[in-house]
Amino acid sequence: MGLIRFCNSCHRQLQHSALSDADLSTTALLVLGIYKELLPQFGLRRLVILSICCTALEVLYSIFFFWLHESWTTQVVLLAFLFDLIGGGDLVRQAIVLTCIAKISPAEKLTNAYNYISASYYLGGVFGSAIGSLLLSNHVYILNGLGISFILLTACIATFIPSHYGIEDPAEDTMQPFLRSSYEDDSTTTSPMRTVDPSLTPPKQPSLSQLVLRSCRASYTSLLTLFSAPNPTFTVIILLFINVLAIRIEVILPQYTSLALSWPLATVNRVLALKSLISAASLFAIPTLRETFLEPRYTSRGGASAIDLLITQASLVANTVGIIGLGFSAGVPFFILAMCVYTSGTGVLDSLTSYGTYTLPAGESVAEFYVRTGMTASVAALLGGLFWSAAFSYVVRSDWIPLGTPFWLCASLFVVNCVGVAALKREAGGLGVDCGSLGFS
Repeated sequence: MGLIRFCNSCHRQLQHSALSDADLSTTALLVLGIYKELLPQFGLRRLVILSICCTALEVLYSIFFFWLHESWTTQVVLLAFLFDLIGGGDLVRQAIVLTCIAKISPAEKLTNAYNYISASYYLGGVFGSAIGSLLLSNHVYILNGLGISFILLTACIATFIPSHYGIEDPAEDTMQPFLRSSYEDDSTTTSPMRTVDPSLTPPKQPSLSQLVLRSCRASYTSLLTLFSAPNPTFTVIILLFINVLAIRIEVILPQYTSLALSWPLATVNRVLALKSLISAASLFAIPTLRETFLEPRYTSRGGASAIDLLITQASLVANTVGIIGLGFSAGVPFFILAMCVYTSGTGVLDSLTSYGTYTLPAGESVAEFYVRTGMTASVAALLGGLFWSAAFSYVVRSDWIPLGTPFWLCASLFVVNCVGVAALKREAGGLGVDCGSLGFS
């Protein structure tokens, strides 16, 4: 969370939005692999608390500098980047938390867990947008003070995370339980009564500097091999990349709404609060829909993986229809209806990520998969934020290009993803992919 900034022109708002997105995405690219390597050594609780505290310091620094100089320059933004570089930001926190959830959550409940987490995130956005619209004009310091307070409260809650989550236990089998072949004999696992050769000493723990250096090399390797994964993981990564690239069009949504409907930004914030509320309601409803209607019908037709692909495809259809409607300036009722349709398709990322977890090929670790997805999201968010901001800025300055052109272009990306998911369904049908066949219970 950054400092609430006042901007007097649409062009300046787009510049700040693009710079902020570049900051967050670049940070994730630089440190996501490092956090992944540090996770088995320090555990989820320590890393999450470190990341959250760095975010609080970044916001506090931003507020102090703005109060001291009453200006917000590009140089200050880049200096605040150092706090994000240490803490990783939201994308890094999300990646390491989802990695641990994938390891401890029952397979049939994995997507539901992701849905509830995402819904809670959007629900928090509803309250955040409502508070922001009330305090933005005259009480910006109170608003940022509340932001810091909630960040620190999150850090306090993180202290309740069990200390062993994320820490690698050398006594355990390194193969993830849900990736273990069904024909493996459980008797081959290490027994507590098994004797150990006293001449064998445990390897020496590396120092912190060695660990960070090794983590940097691993992060660099992960970035170079981002798209070099076997199918279906490769297809999932590409679909995630296109989807994040497409939904980054939301970076121009406040400015577009303000221009298309002649609304002040305070009113736009209230509409965006409605958008977050619809997203939360949709994600809270998906687990019930799965358990009540879909799971009984798909028990023998692919199981949880087939349901995830179905939800992904339905969500992409809603995204496509809604984004096309948003491009038309047909009045407030039509705009709100189109936004509701578009926002209802929020199940893509959770369902597609779960499907990728189900179908990991032999030898591919869960942690590496989530590093790939996190880096993919970072690259796509970086490129998407810059592209949509530049495209909309060009459209605004043009005299003949319709204002909704970026949204219609975005619809083509959702169509491409629909075709990609259909290809995944055909491939899964041909291979008979099912959670049970992958060791899911």
